[in-house]
Amino acid sequence: MRALRFAAFGDRDVLEVAEVDAPAPGPREVAVRVRAAGVNRLDLQIREGSAGFPIPLPFIGGMEAVGEVAALGSEVEGWGVGERVMRDVTDSCGRCRHCRSGCEWRCESHALTLNSVSGGFGEVLVCDARRLIRLPAEIDDATAAAIQMSYGTAWQMLFARAGLQAGERVLISSVGSALGSAALDIAKLAGAFVIGTASSEEKLARARARGLDVGIEHSAVDVATAVRDATGGEGVDVAFEHVGGDAFAAALASLAMDGRLVTCGWHGGGTVELDLMSLIRERRQIVGSVNRTRDDLHRCIELVAAGRLSPAIAASFPLEQARDAVGLIESRAAFGKVVLEL
Repeated sequence: MRALRFAAFGDRDVLEVAEVDAPAPGPREVAVRVRAAGVNRLDLQIREGSAGFPIPLPFIGGMEAVGEVAALGSEVEGWGVGERVMRDVTDSCGRCRHCRSGCEWRCESHALTLNSVSGGFGEVLVCDARRLIRLPAEIDDATAAAIQMSYGTAWQMLFARAGLQAGERVLISSVGSALGSAALDIAKLAGAFVIGTASSEEKLARARARGLDVGIEHSAVDVATAVRDATGGEGVDVAFEHVGGDAFAAALASLAMDGRLVTCGWHGGGTVELDLMSLIRERRQIVGSVNRTRDDLHRCIELVAAGRLSPAIAASFPLEQARDAVGLIESRAAFGKVVLEL
């Protein structure tokens, strides 16, 4: 089979498409013929060697894969060859008390493992059958590949972690990114007034076409001042942050009294200063978030199938053009998700 792999850590030039042996499923596993895979910033960090956990070389990455069942292990029941599926990135055990209570990210066996972040960039992947999620016919492969990491994460952040309510004001950092555009889609569905930041007017124009109420080009103005101008001096109820560094500071300064900042990323800077006096006097909350529940993911899939959520696809590339796909993400010019089609 064809697979995108790297044999050394480095920039996108280390990526190569190679012929490798296709994996065979064990007794409780399935083989999935991959048709599309979302490309995520974590995939880039893994290739660079900066993801924070050991990666064996050579390595076939790919977290977010969709396709159809190609083969079943001898003990697998309830699935048929040819069914369209998504491989759940979460590699939780499904049996511990955390998994049973819907808190898979706290799994005693760890929710994010090597099996979470590998295999999707090959024509065939193997995973435990319990990790399969059926896909409705209304969702094509490229769109399905854009749902899990962006929409599932944004859903958990906005509702479970930040407690978003209809009519509230929301600030979304980097609204043109895959995660930011998903948060915009979900927040508008929830009835929020949404302000978004982006690096260019072009991205803001695309976001406005998707419902953005106020756009802020963050390199041209002071974000917190622009937010207060747009909200009558009050600020926002919820700040959706996934960049870190200066973006985190701007989002925190943009909060109204009793505002909540929810964050899941730090690629723009992992260390920030905190003004405790302002935090306390303004009764602000800072909430971290990671992963999502399977229920969150199912809700997003259902809403996409019903046409109520619509993932933005920046571009789809064949596997042989994977370096171009990665380059588009690294350039920060993409609006929405970048997808590889196999």
